[in-house]
Amino acid sequence: MGKEFFTIEASRALVRLFDEAARQTGHGRGRVFTDFLTVVRYSLAGQTMEEEYLDTISKGYVSGNSGKRGIDTLKTAFHQMIDAMEDTGQDVLGDAFHAAITYGENGQFFTPDSVCQLMGGLSVPEEPKTINDPACGSRRQLLAIAKKQPHWEFTGQDVDHRCAQMTAINLALNGLHGWSAWQNTLTLQTHRVYKIGFNRFGGVIREVPVDQSTVGNSKNQAIVMRIPNRRR
Repeated sequence: MGKEFFTIEASRALVRLFDEAARQTGHGRGRVFTDFLTVVRYSLAGQTMEEEYLDTISKGYVSGNSGKRGIDTLKTAFHQMIDAMEDTGQDVLGDAFHAAITYGENGQFFTPDSVCQLMGGLSVPEEPKTINDPACGSRRQLLAIAKKQPHWEFTGQDVDHRCAQMTAINLALNGLHGWSAWQNTLTLQTHRVYKIGFNRFGGVIREVPVDQSTVGNSKNQAIVMRIPNRRR
C-alpha cells in the first residue's frame, strides 16, 4: 500500500469510513470505494439504477445488525462527504481517491484546485456555452470554470469509470448540468454515459444509451487545455 497524502482533512475521515466498511464486508478498501460510488450514484438517480444498486449491496453490505452493516457505514460516508463539500468547497471525493485508493497509479495525480482556478481564468472564452474536459479526473477543472459560468453545459470524459462516476456525482451535487462519460477520448471507445441535471424521474443523474448522448459531438464546444505531462 502506498503512502497516503491528503490535502483535505475531511478526506482522511472519509477513508476511515471506507476502511470500516471494508472490515464489515470483507472487501478491500478499493472495492469499497468503487461500491460507494455506485451507492451514491443510485441515490442521485431517482431510483433509475436500482438493479445495479441491489446487486452491489447484496455482496456483504446488508449482513449483520441494522446500524452496523456495511451499507450503514456507506450512508454515513455519503452524508459526511456532502457536509465536507459544503464546508470546504473542495473536491473531497477526488482527494480521497488519489490519496488513499490509487496512490497516483497510471499518473492519476489530480491538478490542485489553485491551478485549476488559474487555468480556468486564462483559457475560458466568453463563447461557446459548453465546455469539455477529455481527461476530467474527478471534475476539478470543470468546477473551476463553473464558478464563473455556472449555466454552461459541462462534459467530462475519462478512461477510468471511477473518475467518470466522480465527475457525475460532483457535477450533480454542485447543481450543474451536462454529461460524464466513461470513454477513451483517443479511440472514442465509449462504455457508459451519464447525463447530469434534473430529470423526469426525480433524480439528477441518469444513464443514457451511448448512441443517444452528445458526448464529444458538440460543434460549439470549448476544450479544456492540459499541461502536457502525466498529471490530470
